[in-house]
Amino acid sequence: MPRFSVLSLTLLAAFLLTGGLTWQALRDYQSAAPVAQENLRGLALTMATAMEGVAARAPSLKALTSFQTPEIAYAALLAADGKILFHTNPDLTGSEVPDERFRPVLATGGLSEKRIRLGTGEMVYEFQTPVHLSGQTCVLRLALHTWRADSVMRRARQGMMVIFSLLALGWSLGAVILRLLQRQAARAQQAARQQELARLGEVGAILAHEIRNPLAGIKGYGQLLQERLSNGRERGYADLIVSEAQRLERLAHDILLYTRPGSPEQASCHPASVAAEVLTLLTPQAQELEVLFTCDIADEMKVACPAEGLQQILLNLLTNALQASHPGGKIMITGRHNGKWVEITVKDDGPGIADEMREVLFEPFKTSKARGAGLGLAVCKKIVDGCGGNIEVKNGNNGGAECLVRLPPVSPNGVKRWLLAVSSG
Repeated sequence: MPRFSVLSLTLLAAFLLTGGLTWQALRDYQSAAPVAQENLRGLALTMATAMEGVAARAPSLKALTSFQTPEIAYAALLAADGKILFHTNPDLTGSEVPDERFRPVLATGGLSEKRIRLGTGEMVYEFQTPVHLSGQTCVLRLALHTWRADSVMRRARQGMMVIFSLLALGWSLGAVILRLLQRQAARAQQAARQQELARLGEVGAILAHEIRNPLAGIKGYGQLLQERLSNGRERGYADLIVSEAQRLERLAHDILLYTRPGSPEQASCHPASVAAEVLTLLTPQAQELEVLFTCDIADEMKVACPAEGLQQILLNLLTNALQASHPGGKIMITGRHNGKWVEITVKDDGPGIADEMREVLFEPFKTSKARGAGLGLAVCKKIVDGCGGNIEVKNGNNGGAECLVRLPPVSPNGVKRWLLAVSSG
């Protein structure tokens, strides 16, 4: 059984509580209408029974005038021919009823209830029931005010709105608390990262002091052996000594670069010229691997990043692309403006990024290569973050890997364009 985190359990409980309260609020609101209707019907039946008893004892119907309660809009007793035998408005007694709504009650002998609108514009509850007086069947019509029933609906609606408002407030507060917790976790992670970088910085300083000097000697003697030995097994050993020494030099350089405190110096460069320099360095290796470089970056494009930093970024990205490419492959470098960013893309047609590596691409010493140190992308991210940009690595739509570096552009007068956009607003 999978173990849920505290956050997952809290969210599950919140969703269950929200669902339960929402269901209860809707259920109470929907049940309020039948309750209100039942209250009106019960009041009408009680009054009709009482009025029928009074009318049976007093054939003159004058005693019915005592039924003047706040709930009654009007009351009328109708004969079978439509004549009004009694009305709470004495002026209407003896006249003909102007509608035919009473006839179905006489025909069926059942009750009739519905809401109607009076001539005054008021909506009332009309209740009609047959009554038997002096050997004839009449219809008692009661029109009741609905303010009591409407108050039941109004209270149910207000209760539902209160519950929904409290739920919305609770979720809003929960979102704020979650955001604060995420920020706290991010700060803790950043602090841990800083501690890790400090430890790596100490290791880097030791490497620089203890390894570089003897490593330079090893590489120098290896190169001397390369010059003096002819082709053969011994020359191969000398080549191996030099190549491994150079690899250790690059590793020490990457560690020192990654653990160097502070951000890159505030400078700018032209990506087109930097890319040209990097491609010149890597062209022999690309020719050996039969890989083709293409570059499409406008010469006038300028970014807020020092040339050394961008050179290190492109060198790492293009080296990774070369290592992933197959003979006859193609590596494309493009640069374009996109909103507030300059986007520099390096794309290859290799196998792409393995699923297990996507979450740890920018973590130091995480690599799928047998002879890699896992510092290349970590160094790239450190440089890009220090320049105020961001970097993204993903699989391309048509295969291969696609590395996207976003850097702030620099206008011709040397000012970051996105800073100008902020200050003008």
